[in-house]
Amino acid sequence: MKKIVLLVLVLGFFAFAGFGEMLFEFPVVLTSAGQSDEVNTVIYLAEEVGILYDYCDILSADEFAAGVGLAGAGNAPGKHVTVSSAEAKGTPFKTLLIAIGASLKGMGASGLSVNDEEKRIDALLDYAEANNIAILAMAIGGEIRRGLPGSPNEAMIDAVAPRADMIIVTADTNMDGRFTKIAEENGVEFIQVDSAFDLLETMPAVFGL
Repeated sequence: MKKIVLLVLVLGFFAFAGFGEMLFEFPVVLTSAGQSDEVNTVIYLAEEVGILYDYCDILSADEFAAGVGLAGAGNAPGKHVTVSSAEAKGTPFKTLLIAIGASLKGMGASGLSVNDEEKRIDALLDYAEANNIAILAMAIGGEIRRGLPGSPNEAMIDAVAPRADMIIVTADTNMDGRFTKIAEENGVEFIQVDSAFDLLETMPAVFGL
């Protein structure tokens, strides 16, 4: 059974209070839920701490299922791909890392409506759940990225957070306690940090690095 955990930061160090058995494994595939700039922050953090990954902002279920290398997917207008996983091409992914944050401009540039993006994310989550692939959701855009109920960003939260195995948020993104409530109601492991800077310690920890 999943456990809920709060990451407590003390004097620049952190301690896990009741942290469960979960450590995320490689290879990792990274995508956006909502096509906002949050995913670029997650990419920066991953590269800073040495987390190798394959990335596609509009990852499809077929590319996900193809494993490392994403079936040879490449950059195209409205589509950005990076393949840096160390494992051989075709190796099944063990972690789906999703950066939550909606941008109508970003979705428009990728030719996606909010409904299209929800369907894409649902297909990825369905595949992950059916194949025992761990789901790590991150929401780190701050209060400015939040919206009213039913807004595109809140729709992405609704689509991803309840189905994640772990949610990592910054305090300003969780200013209303919404992610805490989602974690409690759905048995999702939960980590909150003071700021995105603290993720430089958190991300290696959840991957056992």
